Amino acid sequence: MARVLAFGAHPDDVEFQCAGTLALLAQRGHEIHIAVMAGGEYGSASLSEYEIRRKRLAENAKSAKIIGARFHYAGGHDGEIQYDSWYRKITYRVLREVDPTIVFTHPPTDYMVDHEEMSRLVRNACFLAPVPNCDSQSAHETTSGVPHLYYWNAMGLVDIFGRPLPLTNVVDISSVMDVKEQMLACHESQREWLRHHHKMDAYIEEMRHNAQAQGQLVGRAAAEGFIQHLGHGYPTNDILAEMLGDLCIRLRE
Repeated sequence: MARVLAFGAHPDDVEFQCAGTLALLAQRGHEIHIAVMAGGEYGSASLSEYEIRRKRLAENAKSAKIIGARFHYAGGHDGEIQYDSWYRKITYRVLREVDPTIVFTHPPTDYMVDHEEMSRLVRNACFLAPVPNCDSQSAHETTSGVPHLYYWNAMGLVDIFGRPLPLTNVVDISSVMDVKEQMLACHESQREWLRHHHKMDAYIEEMRHNAQAQGQLVGRAAAEGFIQHLGHGYPTNDILAEMLGDLCIRLRE
């Protein structure tokens, strides 16, 4: 069985964008890990950053348990994620601790910089975590090799210029939408926050809308879209399609 890592910038990013796919992989017996870089310290209008971090990390751990996943907090801070030496090293740590076969993370272009920097950090760690001389003082051994890397779709399903991303795969999550909803509902603190900051009182409804819109791309009720990283040095076989069979529809050959 494979080790699967979904590594997001903030608590609830993974649930919004790829929890259905993780649920399907968990059903097939794969080992699932969910990690976040930051503790969601900016996600409250009433609690201090330390109080909301404790709350949000607890919500994320609760969500992970629904599919039997292990939860990891990398140690970063909301709004401050950047592609520097310290953040690169704590990203290596998570990759080396999990030693994943397949990794999911944010796309290179998304609505906020934390997400875009997270995409760079994870991409870099996938490539360099197997290198012994990279962060050689790390407490964890190197990874077994460069894992398969997939970017989930952008929040709102478009890039910062309003364009759809060039998806390579769409996963039919119709059978596990209830699981995805349960996982996202664990993040109770964010309904209040989105009402305050985004003027949006439709936390679960927004997720359903995005899943339905992606499902329409392939004639399914609900789906999650992905882009496989196919650059030099990364595995190019479509392991996601191999793992999920007919539930993973390829959009490009």
